[in-house]
Amino acid sequence: MADRVTVIGWDGSPLTAAARSALGAATLVAGAAHHLALPEVPPAAERIRLGSVALAARRITGHRGTAVVLADGDPGFFGVVRTLRAPEFGLEVEVVPGVSSVAAAFARAGMPWDDAQVVVAHRRTLRRAVNVCRAHPKVAVLTSPGAGPAELGLLMEGVHRTFVICEELGTDREQVTVVTSDKAADHTWRDPNLVIVIGGTAA
Repeated sequence: MADRVTVIGWDGSPLTAAARSALGAATLVAGAAHHLALPEVPPAAERIRLGSVALAARRITGHRGTAVVLADGDPGFFGVVRTLRAPEFGLEVEVVPGVSSVAAAFARAGMPWDDAQVVVAHRRTLRRAVNVCRAHPKVAVLTSPGAGPAELGLLMEGVHRTFVICEELGTDREQVTVVTSDKAADHTWRDPNLVIVIGGTAA
């Protein structure tokens, strides 16, 4: 098992001193391609492209050394910390949080979000996410491939909402687009993205 596991949340801003220190000591680094390209990643460290978090957790469990997992936003908020701490892996982690993608999205939109619902949309939970968007006037949807803005728009089935679609937050390719829900399926959206769904009235 890794001697130490640190999870670093990255929101596009410069890494904190704590994050740089942990990363500098890492012998294994897991993250998305844009995380692994950060100049602070030690050249000699083993690198794992983060697709399946469970697969990465198994690799970390078998690693002898110091591991760092890089994740977008706040990794404890609908993020990788839950998987890494699952009983089957037995990993104790230290967390250096970043600004969550939900907080960043609402900041880009210039809107408060203390009254928002937050849901995660996967292929298997997409219908539930759509139902939450129908029932509440302000919802942040953390999307995934196959359960993104286009799929959400298609399943709204005539219920009018405004979508604020935030693509690749915190990167130099960041883009924020406002469309009506019926138009969301007319475009191919880049991952990762998050959708703020606005409209309707509170129950």
